[in-house]
Amino acid sequence: MRIIIALIACAFLLWIVGVDELGHTLANARPEYLVYLLLLSVVMIWASCLKWQLFLRASGSDVPILRLMRFYTISYFFNTFTPSYIGGDVARSYHVGKYMGSQRDALIATFLERFTGLLAMALLGVASVLYGAEATKDLSLAIFLVGFVAAILAAACFSVSFARLCFSFCYWFLGLLPSGSLRGLLEKTARSFDEGMAHARSNLPLLAKALVLSFFFHVLTVVNTYLAAKAVAWDGAEFSSLFVVVPLVLLVSMVPITPGGLGVQEGAFLFLLQRIGATRAEGLSVGIVLRAKIVILALIGCCLLMLDRRGEKSDSHRETVGRGSKV
Repeated sequence: MRIIIALIACAFLLWIVGVDELGHTLANARPEYLVYLLLLSVVMIWASCLKWQLFLRASGSDVPILRLMRFYTISYFFNTFTPSYIGGDVARSYHVGKYMGSQRDALIATFLERFTGLLAMALLGVASVLYGAEATKDLSLAIFLVGFVAAILAAACFSVSFARLCFSFCYWFLGLLPSGSLRGLLEKTARSFDEGMAHARSNLPLLAKALVLSFFFHVLTVVNTYLAAKAVAWDGAEFSSLFVVVPLVLLVSMVPITPGGLGVQEGAFLFLLQRIGATRAEGLSVGIVLRAKIVILALIGCCLLMLDRRGEKSDSHRETVGRGSKV
């Protein structure tokens, strides 16, 4: 169903823009900018993994940054080619958990890395509304709602007293469920998550560092979009205007109704970039170029995953042969 929705969304966008107009815009594309986008992606992955490593170290584990970047690149494959939006996060959490020997700590660090990015996006969105940016017109209520939810979740993650209140309510609610294996599993999961989040609570320096890295990452996403605009020959793109629009695009893209946000993200670029001077074809073309970049990263992630699997099989074979020789 999600794939069908994505196909309908893509067809709708093509109908709005027109195949001829879109084809004309893409025909004038500058291929060298795709190379720049891929090089920038290395920096963006490094920035995300630096924040990821921050939460892993706070939990007592240390994973080399290059290995985290490898796992992060592999996650692009799962985000792009699996129906679930969180498939990539689950994959990278599993890989790092397997490496460090704690799936719980890996899951919580991955969640906090992703959540602080969402929190930074929400803060930028609210700041844009308060600033009175034209791009946020008619979107104020939705942006404030996202900001409010993000603030509540932030308090639950980083405040001792509020977290105690939230988990007390959670345990009370689970206590209302019928006794059984499902209730036991949910209670065990809640307690494990509660205990795993302990290192983040009242740790304001950790939150501050994470937000600084999140804002730095979002500066890179603006540069990323600016390069994509240059790639489709939209030379009128202004960096300051993109700084307002791009967080909104990313927030819209997180709506989990299509695989990898396919059609949703492109539609967000189409409608929001129009507000800062792009034509429909230019807006959609920016989304298509960035989607092409993601697909390339996903294919690189697939290759890395295959190499990892081959290495695991080779290690397993050597271990089996070694046992046989001992016997």
